[in-house]
Amino acid sequence: MNRQMESPSVDALLIEAPANRHFAQLHGDSQALTDAVTMYLQTGLRRGNGVVVIASRALTDLFLARLREDELDPGVFLKSGQLELHDAELTLRKFMYNDTPDWDDFRRAMSAIFERVRAFGRGTTRTYGGMVNLLWHEGKEDAAIRIEEYWNELAHLYPFSLFCSYMLDPHDDHAYSGPLEGIGRTHSDIIGMADDERFRVALDAASRDVFGVPLSQMVGFSLGHQDGERRLPSGQRTMLWVKRNLPSASAAVLERARRYYDAPF
Repeated sequence: MNRQMESPSVDALLIEAPANRHFAQLHGDSQALTDAVTMYLQTGLRRGNGVVVIASRALTDLFLARLREDELDPGVFLKSGQLELHDAELTLRKFMYNDTPDWDDFRRAMSAIFERVRAFGRGTTRTYGGMVNLLWHEGKEDAAIRIEEYWNELAHLYPFSLFCSYMLDPHDDHAYSGPLEGIGRTHSDIIGMADDERFRVALDAASRDVFGVPLSQMVGFSLGHQDGERRLPSGQRTMLWVKRNLPSASAAVLERARRYYDAPF
């Protein structure tokens, strides 16, 4: 499920959601997250796909509110069984032991869901998975990556697309301490955000102040030695390089980059 392939546009992935594509998006705010997820969900519901949401109660409420705004009644789809909603924290309890996920219990828990949804014969199941984000923010990044690997194994058993999201502030130095490469490695696609290019430009301006040269020129082709990093947005790839090679300067670069990012055009 994490094989290399030509990446389609953001809208194409969210709307078409091909079977066995496992994609992620690095979000900075809940509004952007809600916009992306509801596009993914509502298209599936309108097309008759089975739809599974595994998310926190707060995020689920945001998604359902947006569906209603788009004149889709979640109650109708819940009643028919086309839509299933699952609490991310409660679902994690079914297969987490001592902060480590168990494959057999994960497979049983997810298989029970997919067997129910697949029974309606509506083709590929669209799944939104928010469990990994909860683990990431609890400091259990390795467990989150292990679950991403489990999803890829499950794709050999069921035809589904999977949309994962991580709430990460690109200006926060701590965000680059976790295994971001693992997010890239375990997904077929990392979906870009509208502000990715703005962040890259801000980083170049900040690094010109700190190092006398834009980071994109200084780093050059040394970036992306690991497959997972190649899938990440340019700004995040650059900051991972800085974190590894110039760790004492990373916080200063990000602080200055935020000023450029927030400056009026």
